[in-house]
Amino acid sequence: MANIGLVLSGGMAKGAYQVGVLKALREFVRLEKDGGRDNIYISASSIGALNAYAYLSGRLKHFEKLWLNMELPGASSPRGTVRVFSKTAYIMNFVDALFGPPGQDGGEINQDFYITCYNQDKRKLKYANVRGAMREDIRSYLKASVAMPVFDKPVEIGGQRFSDGALIDNIPIFPLMKHRLDYIIVVYFDKKSYAFENEYFDNKLVKINFLDDGLVKDSLAFDRESVAAMIAEGYRQSKEIFEILFGKGTDDFERIHNRISFINSLQSDKQLRITGDIVVNNINKLLKLLVKS
Repeated sequence: MANIGLVLSGGMAKGAYQVGVLKALREFVRLEKDGGRDNIYISASSIGALNAYAYLSGRLKHFEKLWLNMELPGASSPRGTVRVFSKTAYIMNFVDALFGPPGQDGGEINQDFYITCYNQDKRKLKYANVRGAMREDIRSYLKASVAMPVFDKPVEIGGQRFSDGALIDNIPIFPLMKHRLDYIIVVYFDKKSYAFENEYFDNKLVKINFLDDGLVKDSLAFDRESVAAMIAEGYRQSKEIFEILFGKGTDDFERIHNRISFINSLQSDKQLRITGDIVVNNINKLLKLLVKS
């Protein structure tokens, strides 16, 4: 049995890559509800949180279809950028479509699943663990996770206002550090090569980073052709990595750790990323932005 962590960052349309990663992961990691013995702990920001919910709730195939039908024509143009950020109702409907009609059974979460949200009233980042939460509470936190400050209205939960926490911590590994995990898969989009927190922790991380020349452009590519290409590439790239790591099972820890160490050794010019520093700096930046607006 393996205790596996999974971190999914935000990235707007580039979240389509993660759908491919999750399709590949499903071929190797067998959760108890699927007749396996692996345990998974997930922490996710923004669109990554929606992908994570689809994976945990068994709705990944349904969500892939929603992705392929989510079109915002012209989103990659300068005017389209504003259009994407102003489409609050559209993205919220995307969340509702993932859940299905009110009163529908299913969708419960039985694993630790942290959603990154910013509490605007307390001016504090929250990693909301929705394990065992009511279905409507999960829906609210997912909506909050894609409600971008300045552009979108915050989502009220328990009398407090929450919005997208990705501007503060877009690679939310912090909640998983308190769990005794065998290794953690981190999926993000950044041109920097990171060493996370410290050397010991970093050596437990399987980093899957999707880089391309159109980092910003692809983040806004909400069209069927681009989404399909990103899903396919996410599946191809991650499956190659998972076959190397899990070729003899997810609990062959010595082999997996050796592979992780080797893959990490190939990364050069790594920049140390400490979550606490990131959070404090980005909260200060966000507060300045909110004051100006």
